Amino acid sequence: MATGVREVGEFDLTMEKAAQETGLSLKEFYARVTQSVELAKAMIAFAMRVVFRLVDQIDRNMTGWEVLEPVEVKEGEFEPSIHEFLKEDDGGRVSGETMIGRAKEKKISSGLRHAEAMLRNQERIPVEWRKFVLVFAEVWQGPDGDRRVWCLFWDGKCWCLSHFWLAYGFLSGFRLVASRKVSS
Repeated sequence: MATGVREVGEFDLTMEKAAQETGLSLKEFYARVTQSVELAKAMIAFAMRVVFRLVDQIDRNMTGWEVLEPVEVKEGEFEPSIHEFLKEDDGGRVSGETMIGRAKEKKISSGLRHAEAMLRNQERIPVEWRKFVLVFAEVWQGPDGDRRVWCLFWDGKCWCLSHFWLAYGFLSGFRLVASRKVSS
């Protein structure tokens, strides 16, 4: 219930801001929106986007870790999307290195700071994403010397952050997370 109230409040604030930018009163703005079904749909879709805020620092102790293939990240908001990386003839599995290569080909990038931002506000992660392991394509070297990527997975109660060794097979239940910068 509290999440729904928060979302309605955020929607109201977004509508107020949109009204201000158009120079209309909130009442006039809503009147115009309700006269056009397409405009109303577009406004609702815009207001209900899933947006997360990046911060400057990584939240966890990274002693023994080294970023090998960093993702350029600046503070601000981003909107995540998830993407399939398997091809029809992959047999339902590819190596992590193949997955990372495909992420680069598609220009899909996200990293540990994106994962942490999503974890901080996990109630915003779409419920339908719970069936996937969300993979962030920034490559790190773990304390054991192995190449790894960070992942979020749903444990039945909450989202959890982990890392996966790139030598493992990445299956059809995994999705790459792309990030689209929204604001600074």
